[in-house]
Amino acid sequence: MTLVEQLRAAGLTPPHRIVPGKWLRFPGVNKGKANRSGWCRVITPTLAVYGDWSLGLSETWRDTDHVDDERSRQALAEARRREREFAAVQARRHAEAAQKAEALIGQAVHTTHPYLAQKGFPDARGLVIGDRLLIPVRDVTDYTRVMSVQEIGADGVKKFLPGGRTRLGVFRLGGVRADRIVLCEGYATGLSLDAALARLGRHHSVIVCFSARNLELVAQHFPKAIVAADNDASRTGENSAKTTGLTWTMPSEVGTDFNDLHQSKGIYAVIAALREVLH
Repeated sequence: MTLVEQLRAAGLTPPHRIVPGKWLRFPGVNKGKANRSGWCRVITPTLAVYGDWSLGLSETWRDTDHVDDERSRQALAEARRREREFAAVQARRHAEAAQKAEALIGQAVHTTHPYLAQKGFPDARGLVIGDRLLIPVRDVTDYTRVMSVQEIGADGVKKFLPGGRTRLGVFRLGGVRADRIVLCEGYATGLSLDAALARLGRHHSVIVCFSARNLELVAQHFPKAIVAADNDASRTGENSAKTTGLTWTMPSEVGTDFNDLHQSKGIYAVIAALREVLH
């Protein structure tokens, strides 16, 4: 496939014009237009490197006509050296963002928020600072470690801290020791799944992964989990669920997630979908 096709297949949003020889920045995996965690550099017409700083993604693209020679190998080695330099800078930005995230969480108050009400949870409380709801992004391998936060405004607009790491970042709803573990993308989806699982009894955890691509990475740490995918028109959620190799489910209507199902058809519709895949 072409470089642009491969970038899109990875969930990145490539620029309209790819300039050879330059480090290009653009939205990362499943990120908004303002995000610049995605990157690529065309080394030769048939060879390029690309990735997503926030996920630690780094890949090589080779056209079907590409033939490795000494010149291309040296150029690739130089590109990888430059990438390591950028990665070192990114690591410093990750550390700074983590410190800022900890500070924000420490200043937040535990209260209701308009976004939660819009999603069907008017009495739910979360970490709020000003008009923003904060969702801590914690390291899946060390849940005590905060890496970043997702900020959600009253209008539902979501953004992560600039420079914050989200790769293998999660937020957990439910108990630590769980008989049932369900992975999902978004926080509101997680709330609906948590409410449904509470009705079913037994200990459970809902692991919010923030994006489909990150869910694929997180799934490697939960080999017995269930995936509750979003039914996007792009089929990103479905494809990621299949990639995990885990049992999965998703709402039947295109363009919806389990919070949409909860709000349109009630909590028992979510319960019914989970019963079909839970053991």
